[in-house]
Amino acid sequence: AAIDYLESLGWDNLLAHDQAMTTYGLERLCSVEGMTVYADEGPRFSTFSFNLEGIHPFDLGQILDLEGIAIRTGHHCAQLLMRSLGLDSTARASCYLYNSLEDIDRLVEGIEGAKAMLL
Repeated sequence: AAIDYLESLGWDNLLAHDQAMTTYGLERLCSVEGMTVYADEGPRFSTFSFNLEGIHPFDLGQILDLEGIAIRTGHHCAQLLMRSLGLDSTARASCYLYNSLEDIDRLVEGIEGAKAMLL
């Protein structure tokens, strides 16, 4: 049933939506002062790993959760990668077909609110 639903939406439409979310998400997140977004050049999907200077990812996740914004924090089962990057954790936000550009705006607004609260 899930595959039938996705096929009914059209794979090209799903890819176009994801690419729009990726482009917009990177643009908005990279505009936040003190933000480091871990992103390779080239093809990618709308999953964003990031850190905000002066705020531990866990604290950011807790504050965003209170605003109804769900992100993941930690090492994301990638301890070797984290070690090679000199990190102990990151925050990670992911988008899918049910997310909108407004959801990314809410994420960035929540991040800015956390900065105002903690810094």
